[in-house]
Amino acid sequence: MLDIASGAVRAYYLFDVADTIDLAKTSALGVESRAPAALPLRLHAPPYLQFPVPPLVANLPEADFDGLRCSVRLKMYDYGVVSLRLSFSAGGTWNDLLSTVERARSDESIARFAESTAGRICDQYAQALDDRHPALIEDYLIIEIDRFEEPVDAETLLDDHSAALAGLLLGERTPLAATEAEEALRMRFSYHEDDLTIVQWDTAFVYDRKESARAIDDILEFANSQLLELRTYDALLDTELDGIYKMQPGGPPRSLRGQREAEQAATLRYLIVDVLELTDRSSNALKVVGDAYYARIYRAAATRLGLSDWQRQIDTKLASVGEMYRFFSDQSRSRRDQFLEVTIVALVAIEVVIGILTLLHL
Repeated sequence: MLDIASGAVRAYYLFDVADTIDLAKTSALGVESRAPAALPLRLHAPPYLQFPVPPLVANLPEADFDGLRCSVRLKMYDYGVVSLRLSFSAGGTWNDLLSTVERARSDESIARFAESTAGRICDQYAQALDDRHPALIEDYLIIEIDRFEEPVDAETLLDDHSAALAGLLLGERTPLAATEAEEALRMRFSYHEDDLTIVQWDTAFVYDRKESARAIDDILEFANSQLLELRTYDALLDTELDGIYKMQPGGPPRSLRGQREAEQAATLRYLIVDVLELTDRSSNALKVVGDAYYARIYRAAATRLGLSDWQRQIDTKLASVGEMYRFFSDQSRSRRDQFLEVTIVALVAIEVVIGILTLLHL
């Protein structure tokens, strides 16, 4: 097997904690290590990848898990996501790499540390969080290799070590079936002969130069933040739809003027606008406008994570909410029309009664 000269296992923990984060407020809170996160590119590459609102990044103190040390980096996105990256040094034999990956995947103390750290950061910067809510969590693992002890190209890795790569990505030491190994390695990319990126739904393998590897890491992190946002919107819509079903629109009105239905319609209108605004904010947070290689990696990550499926599901639920909004609006309008008709009839009746009483007293 291949021996590794330099590499890292990067465990990402992403938390959706608020509707938005005011990055200006977090940058003004006096942490000197905080700075806007510029997205790095290959040497001499034009700035094809752009954050309209760059996330903020800060280095936190190192952590230790029974002798397994890691560096800790915090990143805040303006659309309400906090990301923690725990980087464990990887080197030595392939089995050493497997052991580090397994530890990063299975050690519950690592996940608890990430969750408690994110909670502490949110408490510390609570004034920057708009509409804070209980955190929804997403995790991802990137196995990053800078150099092997012996130079190796992508073709050799895939031809001679495909089974080992597939097992590494899927967390399996037992040999995989050929079809499963092929599927695990299906979404792979190389820009030069001596680099290789493989994208799985919860893990990625990145063998590349440091500058390009960092850009790929950031793209995969961003794709996971989008998945987290879509999961958040889906859960929000589920909650709201459950509430809609409890409204019992066919029941007796609270008032003849349709106030109950008008309030329900206003609630749904706000929900639709809110979800559309937040979805647009996260979708447009990263622009991949020209670099075909990075764009392909992003699309592969989006496919593995099922972003389009989540978006279709959200669109379907938004359509249901829109139908209910129109129903309540129509019902409110009908109640108001009925109220006006009853009012007019009552006024006419009062006028007739007054007229009759007047005639009787003449």
